[in-house]
Amino acid sequence: MSKGKFKAMVHYIVHECQDDPKRLGSVRLNKALWFTDLISYQMNGSSITGEKYVKRMRGPVPKTILATLEELQKERKILIHEPEYQFDSRRYILLSKPDDDILNEDEKNLVKSVIDFVCRHKASEISEITHDEVWDVAKEGEEISLFATLAAGQGAITKQMTEWAESILQSRMIA
Repeated sequence: MSKGKFKAMVHYIVHECQDDPKRLGSVRLNKALWFTDLISYQMNGSSITGEKYVKRMRGPVPKTILATLEELQKERKILIHEPEYQFDSRRYILLSKPDDDILNEDEKNLVKSVIDFVCRHKASEISEITHDEVWDVAKEGEEISLFATLAAGQGAITKQMTEWAESILQSRMIA
């Protein structure tokens, strides 16, 4: 795994959501990371970050996300604002711009497309989308293999999935 690449992607996602930090939160951050690596794996045979994901109640979560966020905060690249009230979400405030040379343009475009998709949904909705067959069979805390996802999802294709796929294709045609 490229720890630098994973950290760079977390920082880049916070950067892309800086105009409205309330729209990100922990659930959406984790799902943006998951979907970006998943799509990259399914399209190219490898994830962008090499990060390992584990099963949690709300879906796949990057194994080192907490340590990475803490590191970014210690380096004064982001500020983590903890929720004040029970149903508030954690917010990530950008303190410095991410390095431009760690993620390439294709990776940045994929991240932007995924953020757009993830942030159009409520956190509960986006979590539900990640609860597929692979997630179902994993035990809490167990690693979820990106390879196993290749066999998942043979069910019905929803309108939501089609719209999302079309938006990614359009963004790649524009780029």
